Order: sequence, then C-alpha cells, then structure tokens
Amino acid sequence: MSLKIHYAGHLNAIATLAAGAFTRPNYGNMPGGRTSTTITADTPDGALGGFIAKVSANNEVDIYNGQGTIVGVFVNNANDAAFENTPAVASGKLTYVHSMGAYSVNLYETETEAGAPLAAYAAGDDLYASNFGLLTKENTGSIVVGVVTKAPSANDPFMTFNLRV
Repeated sequence: MSLKIHYAGHLNAIATLAAGAFTRPNYGNMPGGRTSTTITADTPDGALGGFIAKVSANNEVDIYNGQGTIVGVFVNNANDAAFENTPAVASGKLTYVHSMGAYSVNLYETETEAGAPLAAYAAGDDLYASNFGLLTKENTGSIVVGVVTKAPSANDPFMTFNLRV
C-alpha cells in the first residue's frame, strides 16, 4: 500500500481527517461484495497511500465513496502497525497530493463496480475514482482523476499515472 512520487504536485495537510479515514475496514468491505487483488487480509484499516481523497462541507478530508468533491490522492496510510510512526493518528491530518504530478501506486480496482473483471490497464487509459476510493479505468461518473502512463504487470504491480486533480 504505497504511493511513489515521481514528480509531486502540491502537498496538502491542512484539513482534519474525518473519523472514517482512520476506521473504515478495507479488506472484505468493498461495496457489492467486490474484491480487489491489490487489497489483502493484512491491509490496514482507514485511508491508504493511493486512495482518492475527498473533502466534506465541514472541511474534513475522507476517503472518496462515490459522493463529495475529489481533492487528490493520499500520500501515506492513516494507520499502520502499532510499532510504526503514525503521525496521522497524532495530528489528525494526512497529506494528499493535488495539482498534477506523476505517481505510481499498487492499489487500484481489479473489478468493475458490478463485480466483473476489469480489462487490463493500458497507457493512455483515463482513471476515475471508484465508490471505494480506488483508482479505476471504469467510468464511474466521477471526474477524470488521472491518466495511465505505465500499466501494471505481473512483474511490476505498480501503475504509473499523471494526476489530473
């Protein structure tokens, strides 16, 4: 669960995180019983690096769920193992990137929102936000969040993209 920054847009950690950004279960919790091969049983709960960030009317940042205004992509995880440094827990804030940039992520949808397998990602594909907060090539009705510049493969599961928000 990580976001690699190749060329950063703007980093923002001004707004406070919503409670759900710390507590939402990720494994086994996808809408409609969907699964993603990029989320495993040991995936921490809450926002993860590579999840889509949204802002609420009361200026809290949360995981995008199909509603709200998309503001960027989270850089780090809100929660990790107890023995690791967890600045989001201490501060109530989590950095997200916006205003363009180039990134790689190993978290993305592998199924459509209806539960069917997604076609392979390819360079040039538009990326949207799924209702679980992951990048997807399925047009979900969200704005275009980014464009694939390098597709993931069996040898390299990271997908590289240019951010558009």
